[in-house]
Amino acid sequence: MNAQIEHIKAWISKADHDLGSAKIIYLHLPDYFDTIAFHCQQAVEKYIKAILVQREIEFERSHDLIYLLELLPEDIAVSDDKYKKAVLLNGLVFRFVIQTK
Repeated sequence: MNAQIEHIKAWISKADHDLGSAKIIYLHLPDYFDTIAFHCQQAVEKYIKAILVQREIEFERSHDLIYLLELLPEDIAVSDDKYKKAVLLNGLVFRFVIQTK
């Protein structure tokens, strides 16, 4: 299998693990909102990066969902609602990270 496909699969696998972690934490420790939000943000980030790799779009190392969404090609429509949710998720995670430093 070629390296690009393996790279895409790796991003998706890592994203699936982050999403799975968020679900498990939500079910068992729903008050751990910061950790749930962090894993959700990480999952979205990695799913977007998988698409970017598949489309051969280069990106800088970044955790910023807005930056990554703006790199997506025009044929991948991102609704206003999803964009607003990405802004919210970005803000939550960056706020939690900044508060702990």
